[in-house]
Amino acid sequence: MRTPTVLISGASIAGPALAYWLNARGWQTTVVERFEGLREDGQNIDVRGAGREVARRMGIEDAIRAASTGETGTEFVDAAGRPLARFAAGTSDSGGATAELEILRGQLSRIIVDRTHDETEYVFGDRIVALDAPTTRTG
Repeated sequence: MRTPTVLISGASIAGPALAYWLNARGWQTTVVERFEGLREDGQNIDVRGAGREVARRMGIEDAIRAASTGETGTEFVDAAGRPLARFAAGTSDSGGATAELEILRGQLSRIIVDRTHDETEYVFGDRIVALDAPTTRTG
């Protein structure tokens, strides 16, 4: 029986994460990203709830914690810089206005790509423009 193969579009978070799970089930994966390299920028991602559980199952929770933003909460200030309201980071993986575990999008992407690069082919600076179905032979 042939190894199933898949072509995945996008090397941000979802593409490499999908590659991880398919690799674990014996698939051969290729990820195509139209940007010339891995995007290292991006906003904060709160890792909590189902996302925390997925990180645990992928074995990357400790890597995420090591790359955490260290955010302690959110503060709103007036024009003079005086605090108007403060919200401390949560103390669990589900509570608080700000998660106790946050990571920048680019760093999370890097962690997942690093976890999958041995089993996944990454193609940067390219894009998928068409797909042709393989010819099926009978009898």
